[in-house]
Amino acid sequence: MTLEALNKRIKTTTDLRDIVSTMKMLSSVSIGQYEKALASLNEYGATVREAFQGLLKDDSFIYTPKTNKSDHPKTIAVIIGTDNGLVGRFNRDILTFVRNNLKDRSCSDTTQAICVGKRIGLMTQSAKIPVTATYAIMNSLKEIASIASMVLMKINDIISRQRIDQVLIYYTYRISGEPQKPVVRQLMPLPVDEMMHLKTEKWEGKTLPFITGNREALFSALSHEHLTVILAHALTASLAAEHYTRMVNMQQAEKNIDESLETMNLEYQQMRQTSITDELIDIVSGAESMRKKRPNKNKSL
Repeated sequence: MTLEALNKRIKTTTDLRDIVSTMKMLSSVSIGQYEKALASLNEYGATVREAFQGLLKDDSFIYTPKTNKSDHPKTIAVIIGTDNGLVGRFNRDILTFVRNNLKDRSCSDTTQAICVGKRIGLMTQSAKIPVTATYAIMNSLKEIASIASMVLMKINDIISRQRIDQVLIYYTYRISGEPQKPVVRQLMPLPVDEMMHLKTEKWEGKTLPFITGNREALFSALSHEHLTVILAHALTASLAAEHYTRMVNMQQAEKNIDESLETMNLEYQQMRQTSITDELIDIVSGAESMRKKRPNKNKSL
């Protein structure tokens, strides 16, 4: 490789490092935004939970939990992946987890999927899991509520036409300070243990809320809010995990680029020094040759 070609390669690699560094910074900023959104969703979810508790403690409301007694429950699997690159095995890891979990639940052959992410949708179809609907994942916090609403509407549409025993949501989750991992959460029916715990749990306020409206309608409205919060939380958590994966990958890429730049700069300095040395040798050799060819005036006299 010539000195000029190596210099050009160093410049290109330096430009690439600037791009990688910018992407790492953007992912880091995005993680902070998504974590704030998760905190807000947790607060709103706690408010919905308190409303559920107040309703369940009302003696005039009778809660009849739905239980699944089927050995091979008909299932809707909501699978959240990513359509963006530079995230390594993000989609493959979540899909592997889905397949293993469905097998453990004995519902591999009775499951249909709703995918959030075009790429995970194609991969799910290739894995022989029927895909009922696919939605593009957005990187904007403003779009999360819209996607959650569309997914919930699709779930309700399927349930209105078919007998469905359970709805599960699969996504990648990361707790600050811990490695991220694929997780599953039951979306429907509402977990019986959790609802009964709310009924028996101590009410923190001085008095129970006074409910004047229709209890069944209130329960339905709270259920809708609860499911929307869970879906929005899963979408947000998945996006936060995606950006964390990209940030880690960019950090590793930045490290590799720095090592390559160090090697190339050293090689450039060595080649440049060799070039300078060769030029000096050529000058000295030329001067010596010229001196030998010059006539000796002392001898002619």
